[in-house]
Amino acid sequence: MARVGRMVKEAGVEELSTALSSRPNFFVAGVNRLPASDADAFRKQLSGSQARLVVVKRRLGRRAVERLKIDGLANLFEGSVGIVLAGDDALLAAKLLVEFRKAHEERLSVRGGVIDGQLLDPARVEELAQLPPKPVLLAQVVLTLESPLADVIFTLERLIGDIAWLAEQAAAAKPLPAANDAGQAGAAPQAGAEAKPADTAQAPPPDTSTTQEGPSS
Repeated sequence: MARVGRMVKEAGVEELSTALSSRPNFFVAGVNRLPASDADAFRKQLSGSQARLVVVKRRLGRRAVERLKIDGLANLFEGSVGIVLAGDDALLAAKLLVEFRKAHEERLSVRGGVIDGQLLDPARVEELAQLPPKPVLLAQVVLTLESPLADVIFTLERLIGDIAWLAEQAAAAKPLPAANDAGQAGAAPQAGAEAKPADTAQAPPPDTSTTQEGPSS
């Protein structure tokens, strides 16, 4: 009989280990004083979120979680323990657990949980339960992502508008530099032509004394 009991325990450990591997997000609760009828009622609530409640003894639970190699996790297993195996929505499972605990404070206690391989204490589980539902949380994330994106689009549109305005101004101002260049090009010869008369005007007048003295004699 002892051998049969050992085989049953080994099968229970293997089954729980497999369940924990397939659902790595779970929560641990103390259920020492929880009646079987209340446990069944809690299971029905969890079934709506595809979560499960597994009640195990301390030794069996510790042996099952040893394979996860998470420091401090085995310390949560004292007495009878209820493991809430979360479904796809771990937030909903945490919310259901915390709400059920509030209605059964003297019979059930939240001891912690594991999310993505990280050990959570009871306070963190309570905080997790206070988060909005997954669809609302995803919507908030999308809005957070879209807001900077909208700012980037607005900035790009404004820059494109500025570039278009600068292009129009450049196109309108383009003939002006050409006219100035032409004027400067044409002014250069005139400056040269005016330079010669200026030099002639500055030259001393020719000596006409001989011509003037001829008629007087």
